[in-house]
Amino acid sequence: MEVPLARFPVLAQRLTRVFPAVLAICAIAGARQPASGQAPAGAAGAEAAVGRVVEIEVPAPSLEGNLLGTATVQGAAVYLPPGYDRQPARRYPAIYLLHGIFDRYPVWIEHFRLPEILDRSIGRGAIPPLVVVMPNGGNRFGGGFYRNSTVAGNWGDFVADDLVGFVDREFRTLARRESRAVAGHSMGGYGAIHLTMTRPEVFSVAWAMSPCCLAAEGDFGFGNDAWRRAYLFESPEEPPAALEAGDFYPVAALGVLAAFHPDPANPPFFVDFPFDLVRGEIVLDDEEYDRYLDALPLRRAAAARDALRSLAGLALDVGLGDQFLHIPTGTLALSRTLGELRIPHLLDVYDGDHRQRVSERLERVVLPWVAERLAVAE
Repeated sequence: MEVPLARFPVLAQRLTRVFPAVLAICAIAGARQPASGQAPAGAAGAEAAVGRVVEIEVPAPSLEGNLLGTATVQGAAVYLPPGYDRQPARRYPAIYLLHGIFDRYPVWIEHFRLPEILDRSIGRGAIPPLVVVMPNGGNRFGGGFYRNSTVAGNWGDFVADDLVGFVDREFRTLARRESRAVAGHSMGGYGAIHLTMTRPEVFSVAWAMSPCCLAAEGDFGFGNDAWRRAYLFESPEEPPAALEAGDFYPVAALGVLAAFHPDPANPPFFVDFPFDLVRGEIVLDDEEYDRYLDALPLRRAAAARDALRSLAGLALDVGLGDQFLHIPTGTLALSRTLGELRIPHLLDVYDGDHRQRVSERLERVVLPWVAERLAVAE
């Protein structure tokens, strides 16, 4: 999960174990002003090298009736490549880029500097001109995890239906699966995996950067005391107060349960904890805990085998120094399961943490790999 750096301290923990058996399969086949960018050497001029970012509002009927008060019109940003306005007959492939928990789409623009990365990459021919769509995916518990929920709203349908449909109508995209990819970081990395498992008719390529929430491992497991603190919340005022105090995890836990284990009949948070507190200690409810685990990708992979095998490309990456310890273990476990199911994919394990190398990896690794697998001709 992603923590806004300005509000929460980086956790000073590092993963100390490597998983050799899993690493053995790490290469399984398989409207804003124009963004400020510099023209590369040899370009005709700055205009030829700089795209622009348009901010849009997207009707979100898929979120109607959600119980968290999330708006049914959602903001998004769309990067339009250099030449988009000068070539009105040309259509472009599209990448949908999903942010992490407690972030909004401006993180891609202001923190990760994505427009500049795209300008440089297109200018030097590392990727073809393409459209990049950056939606919002947040709510008052941090995010909807880009999946359908009776409490948080149908975020999966919002991305795959509302957003994709809106973009294909309003912009000159190649409106077909073969020219459409989904990628994301942290919560967004989970979203990329989930959407290709559940909506493979929409996306043909996926890259999950440091994906959270793949398995109930490490700090995502119920041994984390944050679950107990979330259980003890009684009023709607307590989660915002916890955030103000810098206590991120229990609020994120409510977001996870609202997305993965919702209970519309259980106010004020409308979630179902798959455990009870007995003398202050967590005691799992076996049946409910099993149902919770069934919603996670590690258990869903077998049922989604055909969908995942139909992709033109599937990739996961993880830094072994990720501060959120469930992310390396969960990513490596999912890759091992994908290998056992003979689902072609790439696992890219690198020396890094959760957030600091995202911009670099987008430019050097992720965008070129994804773009190479997209159909770019009409």
